[in-house]
Amino acid sequence: MKNNLDIIYRLLILVFIVVMTFSTSCKKKELNTISGTLYDMATGEPVADAKVELDITEIVSGNFNSSFTPFMETYTDSEGNYLIEFESRNFVKMRLTYSKDEYHTVSTTFDPEGVDSDYEIDETIPMESYILVRVFNNTPTDSDDVLKFRLQNINDECDVCFSGAFQYFNGADIDTTFLCKVVGGESITVNYISIHNDVSNIVESQLYCTPGDTVNYNCYY
Repeated sequence: MKNNLDIIYRLLILVFIVVMTFSTSCKKKELNTISGTLYDMATGEPVADAKVELDITEIVSGNFNSSFTPFMETYTDSEGNYLIEFESRNFVKMRLTYSKDEYHTVSTTFDPEGVDSDYEIDETIPMESYILVRVFNNTPTDSDDVLKFRLQNINDECDVCFSGAFQYFNGADIDTTFLCKVVGGESITVNYISIHNDVSNIVESQLYCTPGDTVNYNCYY
């Protein structure tokens, strides 16, 4: 009788160990997910095969490093969708960077909502295009000559594009060039005001931003 009880006891212990081992091995790990769709800023069409990089800042061993470090990356599918999955971590900040040949690179930074949070983030990306502007005072009078130059109607969603604010150029000896990022496939307005001897001249013209190319614009005043 004692031997039988001993055998039953040993079997119960064995069953308990097996059940606990199985339960532990099958326990689902908590995952964070970041998903969304990437669209062309000008056309609204999904952008396939774009690289999506996740960079993070976090506290390690009690030390906080404010510099972003690469964490994970993936690519959008044929419909512009992407998915990043990772085990729950207590990040301080996260940054997504979207890039593809013939497109301007864009990034978005956000604070984590919680250790086990999921995120749905759609983004737009502008096709690469540039305006190379030459500003040249070809009728100089004196040091009071003024030019106010700006590009208007640049897509408001394009944070990496040239500012729509006036750029000021003062003096007679002005001859300079600068490169402006714009959204390929869209049209913009060039507007400038020149002043010589207190006489103003206003010029406005339209430019098409050729995708993947640089458009030259000469601002002679």
